[in-house]
Amino acid sequence: MRDITPLVAPRSIAVIGASANPAKSGGVLFDNLVKGNFRGPLYPINRTATQIMGKTAYPTLADVPEKVDLVYIVLPQQHVEDAVKQCVAAGARAACIITAGFSEASQKGRGAEERLCEIARASGLLLAGPNTIGMVNAEVGMMGSFVNFPRWEPGGVSFFTQTGIFTGAVMLHVMSGASQRLPVGKSIDVGNKVDVDELDFLHFVAADPTTKVIGLYIESIRNPRAFFEQACEVRKSKPIVVLKPGRTKDGAKASASHTGSLASDNDILDGALRQYGIARAEDEDDFLNALRALVMLPRPRGKRVGIATTSGALGVIATDLLVESGLELAAFEPATLAAMRAILPDWLEPANPFDFWIGIDIKGPREAHEVGLTALFADPNVDLVLCTLLAPGNADFPEFGDLVRRLRRTYDKPVALVIYGGEAEQRWTAALEGAGVPIFKTTRAGARALSLMVEATM
Repeated sequence: MRDITPLVAPRSIAVIGASANPAKSGGVLFDNLVKGNFRGPLYPINRTATQIMGKTAYPTLADVPEKVDLVYIVLPQQHVEDAVKQCVAAGARAACIITAGFSEASQKGRGAEERLCEIARASGLLLAGPNTIGMVNAEVGMMGSFVNFPRWEPGGVSFFTQTGIFTGAVMLHVMSGASQRLPVGKSIDVGNKVDVDELDFLHFVAADPTTKVIGLYIESIRNPRAFFEQACEVRKSKPIVVLKPGRTKDGAKASASHTGSLASDNDILDGALRQYGIARAEDEDDFLNALRALVMLPRPRGKRVGIATTSGALGVIATDLLVESGLELAAFEPATLAAMRAILPDWLEPANPFDFWIGIDIKGPREAHEVGLTALFADPNVDLVLCTLLAPGNADFPEFGDLVRRLRRTYDKPVALVIYGGEAEQRWTAALEGAGVPIFKTTRAGARALSLMVEATM
């Protein structure tokens, strides 16, 4: 299997089409590489400039004083083939073609893309793209995207995608958040996937010590049998979540115009993913939420869920969502029920879901939450915890963050937290930053994250 390290974790980078103009893609991408503190040398390739952003510029790749690992190509479509040939002649090991206008656009573009593939395969040059927004490897400072990220949260998630949103606007939105930023070490967008594919990437991350969880946005699978065999092996230690759109006829048609991908049988793909234990997300929110849970939480020991809520309605909604996803409600132990009764009136018998809102009136918010949540977390029949909590003023207490941190640390169980409220919700969320507790916007998001987590690990 090919070693794609020069593409994913290069030691040196050149940019053909680098520009001093910050409004151009070649300018933004090169500026991001410079500001990202890439660990190796950077070479801007520009026929007229002598220096770009403090780096010596060269008229052609052949003029660079060393063989370069990775070359970004940011040129008009008609110049891309010559640039790829330039990479081969200069002994570059990999290239990432940012330019669009190939198989996703027309039959003529498909022919041009096939010629790029022939050049790459004949020479051994690793190719990503065309039609990509770029690639990020935070571990080596490679912010090779033409989207400007003011900050990036590095960590154990590794992306392989056929779309720029996970190296672009969606990740900009995620990384701009005040809390709950998804820790992503690598985001490799291959666009139309002319050469390097998902199988190459799986072989790379299988041996990568910093990759803990794998996210794949793929619009086609080039070699399904080999892919599933490798994915089945990798998932034993590194869970995989797939977002594969095109479930409908119209969606498959849209996929063809996005990356030039051919349609596949959705039912066959769905069955294969289930057979090999690979979780399939429904949309980008589902995808990111599942990855957040997997990278932040311990692996579940089973599929029995304990629901703690301060809203009867949210408890019912959570029950439906979890059971429909293949999980089951835990049967509480007698000791758990006895502890829960201590914060409830005599006429109310505790159950799963455990709604303890009335306990706030009886015991106050701190004691009600501490007794109720502790009882649920401690129950040996509970493998996973879903908390859907209301945070109006009368439910607020300053020790909330400390309580959840202690429960997470003591019982080491996967927990998904959903909080509804105003100022208290913001304080509770801030108090849990860095605690390894994923917080979700809705009950559905929390329930789906837990169910996908179980699907990916059991």
